[in-house]
Amino acid sequence: MTQVRLIMLIFFLDPLVFGNWLSRIPEVQAGLGLSPAELALALLGMPVSNLLILPFAGRICDAVGARNLLIYTFAGMLLILSLPGLAFDIPSLFLILFFCGALLALAELAMNVEAARIEKEAGRLIMSTCHGCWSVGIGVGSFLGATLATLGLTVTEALVLSVVVVLPVAVWAGLRLPVVGPAKAAHDTPSPSFFAIPPKGLLLVCLFSVGFAVTEGAMGDWSGIFLRDETGTPTAMLGYGYATFAALLSAGRFMGDTLRKRLGMVVLGRLFVSIALGGALVISVATDFWMGAVAFGMIGLGISVAFPMAVTAVTAIPGTPAGNVAILSAIYVLGFLAGPLVIGGLAEFLGIRAGLMFLIPVLLLSLLLSGSLRPGDRNVAAAAEPAKA
Repeated sequence: MTQVRLIMLIFFLDPLVFGNWLSRIPEVQAGLGLSPAELALALLGMPVSNLLILPFAGRICDAVGARNLLIYTFAGMLLILSLPGLAFDIPSLFLILFFCGALLALAELAMNVEAARIEKEAGRLIMSTCHGCWSVGIGVGSFLGATLATLGLTVTEALVLSVVVVLPVAVWAGLRLPVVGPAKAAHDTPSPSFFAIPPKGLLLVCLFSVGFAVTEGAMGDWSGIFLRDETGTPTAMLGYGYATFAALLSAGRFMGDTLRKRLGMVVLGRLFVSIALGGALVISVATDFWMGAVAFGMIGLGISVAFPMAVTAVTAIPGTPAGNVAILSAIYVLGFLAGPLVIGGLAEFLGIRAGLMFLIPVLLLSLLLSGSLRPGDRNVAAAAEPAKA
């Protein structure tokens, strides 16, 4: 199996067990007797650990190598993901998710660094397709989790079964990737310290990604609330709004590499940001489920290629790929978490429709900063040439 197929397989496998866990969260909540606020506190374990580990993730990856980091953290993350069903209170669930989140952040950093390396060496654009494989993986994992639940398996039984199936395949795929030397900084310039202001090129790409991070987080947290409160959509149909967003997100990622090759990073970025902006404007006038679904679909398509393109761009900027991707990932996580909170605060006083209008200025910022993706066009040009190996 080629390196390209291996890394796509790893991207698909990465969220399979996690998707299984997501489908069983309500069952764990009921089993522990947690209120929504208590559950939210326990679930904070994962994003908190993400933010704590990412400042050091780039240097860890540079020190041990992306391949080695991927194998060990992927395996550890899967093993810990078999444990949430055994949690007996809020602190135990928080700690399980805390350690899982730290390993997941390291594994996904290593995955993106390996994908960037393979894309460059293979002379083939793959980053967006890799992220499309991830999107399919989390959907398949959630579906399998629901299926195992209907078959009567407990949370722990379902998670352990998933780990037993996924772990050996993931380790095999990781071991098949070649061993490469320590990462060299692009242009002989090391990545900046996480706690320092990034150089202009890296900072602009990170700011470009913020609009998409805020939008992605908002769709997960507020799309159903919008449909319920503003369009009167029945409860049974609320999930279809987010499903439309997720389906177009996945479809856009599978189209992304072909479009990147034809249009270039900057033009594609501007085109897709404009589509997302159009979706946000439709939200401002949506009065029924179908208009809401169209808006969410436009937004899903519009933001689909943003993070993959940002990863490609920062790996072409001075610094080590791992260090730059770690900074990008941390800022993306911050936007993903903070954006929905801002929208919730606005919704408290102005209503959810007005709250979601916050997406318009942040997406406009991304549109204005689309030119920051230009360094990634060097990788597009290189990948358009026949591979030499």
